[in-house]
Parts: sequence; C-alpha cells; structure tokens
Amino acid sequence: MFDKLKNTLIATSLLYFVLGIVMLFFPAMVSDSICYLIGLVFLFFGVAAIVMYFRNEVKTPYVSTILVSGIVIGALGIYICLNPRDFASFIPLVVGVFMIADAISKLSIALDMKKLEYINWWHMLVISFIILSCGLLLLLNPFGAVTVSIMAIGSILIVNAVTNIFTIYSYSKITIK
Repeated sequence: MFDKLKNTLIATSLLYFVLGIVMLFFPAMVSDSICYLIGLVFLFFGVAAIVMYFRNEVKTPYVSTILVSGIVIGALGIYICLNPRDFASFIPLVVGVFMIADAISKLSIALDMKKLEYINWWHMLVISFIILSCGLLLLLNPFGAVTVSIMAIGSILIVNAVTNIFTIYSYSKITIK
C-alpha cells in the first residue's frame, strides 16, 4: 500500500512542480488561459440560452428574458476571449477600491484613537497607510498584481512538490518493525 501511495504522491508532486514552473515563468500565459476558459464557458452558456429560446415554441416574457440573457452572456464571453487581460485586471481593480475604502476607514479610526489619547494610535495609522498603498498598487497596476499572484502560487506549488518528494524520501528510509 505504501508503494501505491508513494507513486501517487510522486506523480502529484511532479505535476505540482511542472505547473509551478509554468506559473512562475509564464504568468501572463496562465492568466490568459484562465480568462479564455472563463470566456468560453460564458459563450457556451450564452449560446445554450439562445438555442433554448429558439427551440421553445411558447414565447412568454420569461422565455424572452432567456434570449436577452443568452445574448448578454455570450457577448461577455466573446469580449473576455478577445480581451483576456482586461478581464484579468478587473478583479484587482475592484479589490483595490475596497482596500482604499478600508484604509480610509482605518485612518479615521486612527485619528479618533489619537483624539481619545490612546497611546498606540499610530499602529492603526501605519496599518491604514499600508492598506492604502496596497490598494493604490492594485489600481495603478492591476495586471501586475495578477501576474505576481500567479507567480506566488507557482512558487508555492514548487515548494510543495519539493517538500512532498523530501517527505516521501524520508518515510521510505524508515523501517517498520
């Protein structure tokens, strides 16, 4: 049983390692591929809804909504496939706006703490500026944020693969009595 488990872990580790290398050295390709996949899924559901509309003989307001939804979802899928980086950069933009709002809230809390003469009020001030900086970074370079995230995930997969191989090697040296 240990040999089967060992072989499975080695295969999984090799897959993690290869995927990690791809994510680390080709983050834009990975990001684009994910966006293409999402775009194709949207396109598929859009076309399916349009086909469902035309196959339905009874045209009710609900069925008309399916047609409109299908067109919108399909168009969104086409847009994502044609502009994958725009879509990939959208998520960090939204997160950046929320982080800036949170930083402003924390700045207000820090100033309130100072008014109340709390000794360590400046901790909250520092935190608010760190969060504000991260939020601005996401707004100013959203695709770079996606790229760094993909590279970080790739690095983590590589470390996980190496530690799995080390663990397998270590366990195989243990003699069970």
